[in-house]
Amino acid sequence: MNFNPMDILKNASAIQARMEEVKKSMENLSVSGYGGGDMVRVDMNGKMEITDVKISPDAIDASDPSMTEQLVKAACTDAYNKMKQKINEEFGNYH
Repeated sequence: MNFNPMDILKNASAIQARMEEVKKSMENLSVSGYGGGDMVRVDMNGKMEITDVKISPDAIDASDPSMTEQLVKAACTDAYNKMKQKINEEFGNYH
């Protein structure tokens, strides 16, 4: 079996084009994560950016801000895990 490094270079532009396609497709993905049922919702895109946060008035307790913090954290974690799963389903293994 002969190995020719030039074969790799010939395929480089095709690989780069495919990577750009995947990148653009990932940008169009979106998920919502929830904390406390639906008291907190976090929307995330395929670039792992949080695009929106909604907090129900029921999730806000001025005497216990840590409760709201935990709900937001749970919603962010939920969105992140859902996005990882969606990316794995769409594009293969992702960590």
